[in-house]
Amino acid sequence: MSAVDVRFGLGLPIHGKFPTENPYDLIRELVQLADKNGFYSIWIEDHLDLPDNEIRGCDGDPGIHQPLEAWTTLSSIATWTEKVIVGTEVSPIPLRNPGILAKTVATVDVLSKGRVVLGAGAGWNRSEFESLGIPFDKYENRFEQMNEGIEIIKRLWTEPIVNYTGKYYRIGNARLSPKPIQKPHPPIWFGGFSDRLLEAVAKHGSGWIHGTNVAPEKMKTDRERLRQIAHKFRRNVDEIEVVAPFVSHVAKDREHARGSIERYIEQGQLTGMLGRHFAEGTRLYAIWGTPKECVERVEQYVALTGVRHFILDLRPPMTALDSLQLLCDEVIPHFQIE
Repeated sequence: MSAVDVRFGLGLPIHGKFPTENPYDLIRELVQLADKNGFYSIWIEDHLDLPDNEIRGCDGDPGIHQPLEAWTTLSSIATWTEKVIVGTEVSPIPLRNPGILAKTVATVDVLSKGRVVLGAGAGWNRSEFESLGIPFDKYENRFEQMNEGIEIIKRLWTEPIVNYTGKYYRIGNARLSPKPIQKPHPPIWFGGFSDRLLEAVAKHGSGWIHGTNVAPEKMKTDRERLRQIAHKFRRNVDEIEVVAPFVSHVAKDREHARGSIERYIEQGQLTGMLGRHFAEGTRLYAIWGTPKECVERVEQYVALTGVRHFILDLRPPMTALDSLQLLCDEVIPHFQIE
């Protein structure tokens, strides 16, 4: 297959065990390497607390190696990089006050000189909400709350004074300054694949991030569903960036990569939704193996689905730098078009 125009995003590891006690050095090295070697974007999962199994899967201790806070980490990444766009994969809007989140994202947009994306979702991790005393409402209500929050955020980014009264939020004479650099406002990309989520993409979104390690057949079906929903909202689906995230581990030796993937799955002992995406989904669809095999996996996925933007989620942290170096040296160049 001849080279095709493909964009790659780095899914940055921010939880699990790092090579040193302070993750600063590895994170900075990873993002600067990606920025200088053809990556288009850098993404961080926005969680305050993750299930113990996920932390163990990444070689960590659940009481010690929980994730760094996403937006403060992105503010550092914004100052360490020059080219890549930076965003969350994704921020649960019901978990955060939308006015404060609007201010945070606007600030990172200023510090990055206009390179930020707000990744948005309705949240899925019940214990993360309830441990902090934040109600985890039923599915339908979380999506209503997400949509209200996004409306407030967009208005604060674009209007001098905002008054709003909704079912979940009420603000009065609110103002946000400085405004974001990007006009009319920073792009909003939604993460997930339910019809309610796709409706939010069609109504508010510049991009759509599917669930991790999605089978090509499901991606094709869901892209068609997005096209239908976008038509209902009178949106041109070609205006919406479609992104497929995958766990990724690259090694010179295939069995080394396989062993790393199996260790992650075995240590995590993931079940339920996490198991579907990060156990069997990782084995079958993740982008792992030798550089040549990873190139072939990407090419096959592009041919089957038409997706041309991939987030490569490098987990656990202990293997991330070796994987990224091989991606930069032998995978990314294959897809760069002069």
